[in-house]
Amino acid sequence: MGKGNSMRVLAVGAHPDDIELGCGATLALFKKKGHEVYMLVLTKGEASGKPEARQKECLQSSATIGADELFFGNLRDTRITDGIESIMEIENVINHVKPDLVFAHSHKDVHQDHRNTALAVLSAARNVKIVLLYESPAALRDFCPQVFVDVDSTFNIKLEALKAFGSQASKIYFRGNSHHDESRKFPYVSNAIEGLARFRGFQAGVTLAEAFETGKFLLDVQDNKKK
Repeated sequence: MGKGNSMRVLAVGAHPDDIELGCGATLALFKKKGHEVYMLVLTKGEASGKPEARQKECLQSSATIGADELFFGNLRDTRITDGIESIMEIENVINHVKPDLVFAHSHKDVHQDHRNTALAVLSAARNVKIVLLYESPAALRDFCPQVFVDVDSTFNIKLEALKAFGSQASKIYFRGNSHHDESRKFPYVSNAIEGLARFRGFQAGVTLAEAFETGKFLLDVQDNKKK
């Protein structure tokens, strides 16, 4: 645990924008509630743009969320494996941050980097009590969440953070497919993303939610005996 009842939360993503898409509003909520938030991006996203530009976008986005620190790994975009190199990149940051909770990709994903990141995190975070797995736009249909977070109060922060990724503006999950003003510098990012949040919110009985599969959950039963 951090200071007092503060938690240390670490989110791991394969590429810039993965974390923001998967759990950006949840991270912003943790930060809003006074917890420590850390982010680890394993690659510079060089397969989808200039790495310097993508790194700069990620720094801007993490600042919008309020992350205490952003780490970059040295793995190659599209070449992430679930082997020892990936595990050590993640484990080194885990040993530094000492998180109480880790967020990572679900392995139920069509992108090999996402799948392998998920498996590497489960190995690297074997001593972390809680590991929750988020969905990406490439998640498979059998992604089946068991944990939901009400993000109505911080969803706008997620959208603002995603606006930093101008190099990815043409991707369908940023653009959505509803009517919006194409002349704007950055298309209205909430179309597809807000639709998913509303669907997960419907499932959870709230307005907007982010959803997670359980990678690991160690239940800590508190002592409630009368003295």
